[in-house]
Amino acid sequence: MTSLKPYLLILAVFGLAASPCFSQNTIAFPLITNYSKAEFRGGGLTWDMAQDSRGIMYFANNEGLITFDGAHWRTYPLPNKTIIRSLHIDANDKIYVGGQGEIGFFAPSRNGTLAYTSLLDRVPDKFKSFDDIWNIVQQGESVFFRNHDKIFEFRNNRIQLHLPFSNWAFLGEAGGQAFAQDATNGLMHYSDNKWLPATANNQLAGATITGILPMGTDSFFISTKNQHCFILSKGILTHYNLPFVMENINSVAKIDSSTIAIGSASDGCLSFSFSKGLIQNISHADGLQNNNVNCVFVDREKNIWAGVNNCISFVPYNSPVKFIQPDLRSELIGYSSRIYNGRLYIGTSAGVYSTTLSNGSGKDISFYRKDMHYIKNSGNAETWHLDEVNQQLLASQTAGTAVIQNEDCLPLTEKSGPGSWLSVPLSSVYPAQDVLTGTFTGLRMLHFAENKFTGGAPLEGIHDSYRYLVIDNNDDIWASHPYRGVYRIRLSPDLKHFTAQLLTDKDGLPSALRNHVFKIKNRAVFATEKGMYEFDATTNKFIRSGLLWPLFDTLEMRYLNEDAKGNIWFCSGKKLGVAGIRQTKTGEMYHITYFPELTGRILSGFENVYPYNDENIFISSETGIIHLNYKKYVSDRIKLSVLLNNVTAFRGNENELIYGGYNFAADNKTFALPSEYDAFHFEFSSPVFGSQSTIQYRYQLAGYDTGWSAWSTKKEKDYTNLNHGTYTFRVQAKDNLGNESEIDAWSFAIDAPWYKTWWAKTLYLLSALFAVYLLYRWQRKMMHRQQQKHEAERKRLQYIFQLEREKNEKEILALQNEKLVNEVLLKKKELANTSMQLAENADALAKIRKQVNRFSGDNLTDIKKLATLLKDAENNNAYWEQFASHFDEINDGFLKALKNKYPELSANDLKMCSYLRLNLSSKEIAQLLNISIRGVEISRYRLRKKLQLQTEQSLNDFLTHIVTSE
Repeated sequence: MTSLKPYLLILAVFGLAASPCFSQNTIAFPLITNYSKAEFRGGGLTWDMAQDSRGIMYFANNEGLITFDGAHWRTYPLPNKTIIRSLHIDANDKIYVGGQGEIGFFAPSRNGTLAYTSLLDRVPDKFKSFDDIWNIVQQGESVFFRNHDKIFEFRNNRIQLHLPFSNWAFLGEAGGQAFAQDATNGLMHYSDNKWLPATANNQLAGATITGILPMGTDSFFISTKNQHCFILSKGILTHYNLPFVMENINSVAKIDSSTIAIGSASDGCLSFSFSKGLIQNISHADGLQNNNVNCVFVDREKNIWAGVNNCISFVPYNSPVKFIQPDLRSELIGYSSRIYNGRLYIGTSAGVYSTTLSNGSGKDISFYRKDMHYIKNSGNAETWHLDEVNQQLLASQTAGTAVIQNEDCLPLTEKSGPGSWLSVPLSSVYPAQDVLTGTFTGLRMLHFAENKFTGGAPLEGIHDSYRYLVIDNNDDIWASHPYRGVYRIRLSPDLKHFTAQLLTDKDGLPSALRNHVFKIKNRAVFATEKGMYEFDATTNKFIRSGLLWPLFDTLEMRYLNEDAKGNIWFCSGKKLGVAGIRQTKTGEMYHITYFPELTGRILSGFENVYPYNDENIFISSETGIIHLNYKKYVSDRIKLSVLLNNVTAFRGNENELIYGGYNFAADNKTFALPSEYDAFHFEFSSPVFGSQSTIQYRYQLAGYDTGWSAWSTKKEKDYTNLNHGTYTFRVQAKDNLGNESEIDAWSFAIDAPWYKTWWAKTLYLLSALFAVYLLYRWQRKMMHRQQQKHEAERKRLQYIFQLEREKNEKEILALQNEKLVNEVLLKKKELANTSMQLAENADALAKIRKQVNRFSGDNLTDIKKLATLLKDAENNNAYWEQFASHFDEINDGFLKALKNKYPELSANDLKMCSYLRLNLSSKEIAQLLNISIRGVEISRYRLRKKLQLQTEQSLNDFLTHIVTSE
């Protein structure tokens, strides 16, 4: 009983302190992320949650098992498509699930995807029909699945059944023990292979347990549906009253050794501590999707996951970044903040809000349970700046300057006057008697005396808007105007008027636009679009800042502020960063840290950072004030990890998931892939859910990339047109603080295409050898052909030579023949001449004979003898034989051949043929034959008949070719 005394004391105290409601809440809330069912592609209700050793989250959902790795959601339905209401992950990351009429587990397959194995075949046939499995727990080697009327125990690949006395109402695990609630016999625990009573008495009658959590070594916290909570210690069950009223507790989860998260059906999610009571109530008003929380889970980063209707909500409970909204009924813009006299003041777009702080406000105030209230008379307009001057709080507002006292806002200037931007004391010695105020239309002077401020008249000088004011060590007053340049201001000795010299790009500034002046290290520095500048009094020119240029280079600056430790907070564009001082071996050095989770959330154009201390940094925002615990931010980071969780391969228009991210079955193995795969898509993430926006990645495909990629927020990479070979994809994560994860890698090999395999290369070699052989054969054949060609050419040339020789001989012969022909022609001419001469002689003789025949008278007898002699001379054929002999000699035996072929030809026919061969005219032939021309034609006609010539055939042609045809 001794060990119970501390708990009983706590119970007594909080039992008395219990209140019927929880009206107050924490000052700040984390930024809640609500994942809709459209995002995680699941059903409207999530029943259970768990996290594996690598950080991946698992959700039991209406649509099946859902996983989330920080970037990608995936759904794994059961074979029978029923609701998964419970899950449990063992030490080997085997995921046990239970559905309606189904129990089993998911485990990695060979390619790293989750594959389901049913255990239903191990259940006895008569018990295979059952409804939902509501809880799954593990004790030792036994895994228990709870149904209303039975508990299945899976051990050594066998299933044993445990039946209740009435029905099983609950099953849970705490401190390595399995607990179950029998509706009649109460709470039981598993020991020696059986369920034994956990308490001596049954105080749980009528109550349904919703959760059991360990408290120390031998005590447990038990929650029930109707808010009745208990402490179980050494078998004794003691009633515990919660320090708040909450109905319908659905789920509980342990945040740390003394803090518990509770999910309810109507009040959202709560956290409370056994030592501090209620800490925070997270409801719909604070960003939760709705107040019906079905289950809660606390991950290894101490973030809360809540399964609400139609949504899975992520609450970064342990985040160093939170948001303060002064008025939950409306989203007010937060311009400035200040902690003064133990109170937090926030200047908003609708006046000033405030709340008291406890314990001197030195620690993180974000968990303080306080309500903020409106400071009366602070106006219903913008409060641009809050400044503590002379231990009093000044508010610069649209209505002018006011001092806040005793939760009241007292104006120092007339309400009809111009609005003020900020107030700067002219002296650093307390108390400063004169305070310069920059207004919308010029400068004003506030005076301080007798511990109070009085508003002075406007100073005479250039009328302009003086939003930024800095007094340097030379008592020069600098005011920057974002659209004109920088004013160098000098006050008159009586502080009633001033002179202002406008300096622009002609005086060394990069531009007259977007210049801002701040005080860093007691020096006036000017933030420009192209880095940090200072004013050189010796040259009266702006020059690069020797202090800040090496740190920020040409970085565009909009805001700077130095905290008490010398850290420089700055805004560049829409990013917030800090140049923090770090100790190194060579001394102090600045190190720049950005806050990616705040990019785009700071109030652009009215940037303001109030670094109260390391645990309380206040930043202006469009939705209230951002609270940053810088000390926790830089120190409270879990070990960073990275997961390669998906590899998809492409071949043509088809794709295939070849690696699902679960590498337990694929460690140290290289996946072999067909040669058709030449394009790959890789997905990776870091399961650090509370700081996803701070993570960057780099990757490398060994065997393809020559080095690592640049760091980026990209969570996927594609490669195309990869050749065959072995590759290893490596990925690494890094956060904004420079912490790097270990490298996750996956190796794969693309088989060579068939035309690049060893047997193909062997075939190529054999083919090449065969080709060489064929080439050799072909060469020999070509040589043989060449030889034949040469031989043929030789013969051809020899033949040509022979032909040339024969040609020469023929030419000689032709010349000889030509000579002979000429001689023949000559003889023919002579023959023709002779024939003509004979013809003429014959004609002459005929004429003489005719003339002799005309004679009469004397010597008639002699005349008759002479006529007879002349007739005989005409009829004498002696000349014919001589003519025929010469004619045949010239014409290759023409007459002889003609006689042989046509023996019926008469001598006159032969003569006719000879004369025709000599191309004599009819008249000439008539003279030679002593006949008329008509007789010649008749002779020709008869000759054609004897020669049997056709009508169209020429007689002269026939006679010309008769010897040739013979």
